[in-house]
Amino acid sequence: MSVTPVNVLVIFSSLCGNTEKLALAAAVGAVQARASIRMRRLPDSGESIPDCKATLARMRKEYVPPTSADTQWADAVIIGMNGTIAGVATDPTEATAFGHRAANQARERKTSSQ
Repeated sequence: MSVTPVNVLVIFSSLCGNTEKLALAAAVGAVQARASIRMRRLPDSGESIPDCKATLARMRKEYVPPTSADTQWADAVIIGMNGTIAGVATDPTEATAFGHRAANQARERKTSSQ
């Protein structure tokens, strides 16, 4: 049985890496559900928290901001802000489960529309 390909876009905002960890967990869940993922970080305002300078510098190098091409590619979008994923997941285990569900639900919608 072939699996219908699904693309999941994970967009997050993070200065110190806490929301990044949740976004990565959601992405892992999507990958476990056999989805392709793109991780995108929203641009920060340039502010810097002294304890987070190294993490912020790393994230600025590792992630690019989302583009309209990303949203056109995506079958599902997961957003992480203010220490939550989609407003519901607050720890990595919940975020992983959320990513898994999002990918499977997108697959179901995509399959039923074909």
